[in-house]
Amino acid sequence: MAYMNQEKKAKIAAQLKKVVPAGWKYSLAVEHRSGIRMTISQAPVDLIGQIRECILQNSREPSLWRVESGYYELNNYWFKSQLEGHPHLEDFKAIMAALNIDNHNRSDIQSDYFDIGHYVYLTVGKYNKPFVCTAQEETV
Repeated sequence: MAYMNQEKKAKIAAQLKKVVPAGWKYSLAVEHRSGIRMTISQAPVDLIGQIRECILQNSREPSLWRVESGYYELNNYWFKSQLEGHPHLEDFKAIMAALNIDNHNRSDIQSDYFDIGHYVYLTVGKYNKPFVCTAQEETV
C-alpha cells in the first residue's frame, strides 16, 4: 500500500538538494499520505518552452493547452520519451531517481494487484500559478 510521511520526504529532500540545478525553485509536498509532489515553480531557463518544443518535435501529445497555460505534469513512467531531446533531460532523470528513493512497484495488473511504495508527481508550474522563467533578458 502506498505510503508517504515526513521522514521519507526529508530523505528525498536531502537527495534533491544534490541533484536539482542551481537557481531552480521548487517545492515538495506529501499528497494524501500516499505520494510526493515536486513542483518546479521557477528556473533561469524556460523549461515550459523547451517542453513545448519537445512535444511538438516528438508529437507525443494531442494538445498543448497545458503547456500553453504554463503548467505541465510529467508522466513518471514515460517522461524520458516525453522529454526526448530536452536539454535538461539528465536533470529530470536525476530528479525522478531522487523522488523514487525507497520506492518499489510490485504491481501485477493482470491479477488486479497493486503494490507501490509511494506515488510520484512531478510538475513544472501549477494549474493556477504558471511556471516563471527567471532568465535575464539580454539588452542590446
